[in-house]
Amino acid sequence: MNGTPDEATIPEQPGTDRRRHAIRVAVLIGWSLVMAVVITEAIRRPSTSGTIVAVTFCALFVLVNGNLLLMRWLGHRNWRRVSTRLHGSAYLSEFHNLPNRNYVLAELRREMPRARTHNAPFVLIQLSLENLEEVRARRGDDFVDRSVNALVETLKRLTRSSDFLAHLGGPRFCVMLVECTLEQSYIYLKRVPGVVSVSDGHNMLDVPVTARVHQYDMEALYATDVLRDLEETRPLRRREQPRMDSLAA
Repeated sequence: MNGTPDEATIPEQPGTDRRRHAIRVAVLIGWSLVMAVVITEAIRRPSTSGTIVAVTFCALFVLVNGNLLLMRWLGHRNWRRVSTRLHGSAYLSEFHNLPNRNYVLAELRREMPRARTHNAPFVLIQLSLENLEEVRARRGDDFVDRSVNALVETLKRLTRSSDFLAHLGGPRFCVMLVECTLEQSYIYLKRVPGVVSVSDGHNMLDVPVTARVHQYDMEALYATDVLRDLEETRPLRRREQPRMDSLAA
């Protein structure tokens, strides 16, 4: 999956950084000069008290400067971690860390010019669970969560590494099939089950899956229009007959 955000780097502020660096260097030089004087005096006039002062001063020097370096390193590390998380949150869903709607739009903006240039269409497929609010009312939130997880795991197994799976929100997921026509996309769709089977603790129940398919027609210029066309496309009719214990019955 390409387009994953890289780790953010700390923005540079040349003027402020130079001043801080100059102050740190000056402080370090001052510490070094004082420590050199103390050590030199302890060597020239050896005594127990002088040795104790020199050792104590060296220990303080190492402790203070080591602590400053450690705090600076930890501060940079934490900043990078937080920045990466915030940057990534714009492209990743909290659900299974899948790419989110923003990522789909970014991919569309990259893929649409390439498709027009090389006359290589691509297909978007939206897959979702039917009647989810009715299922939630009858079976509860835990059953719905397990149903959505079952759909995700199925789609992960079916989606090629050259394509990608994204979370559009709620129980809706999107698959982009690159360099693929509408007819070719049915090869993928035939592998997607018409239902996902989930246990309610006693029986295995079937939750129907809805599929919408849209091939980029080389006409739309905006990614939001392409995604809207997909979401407004009529669902495909499934050939398979529902089982007796289907929730749709």
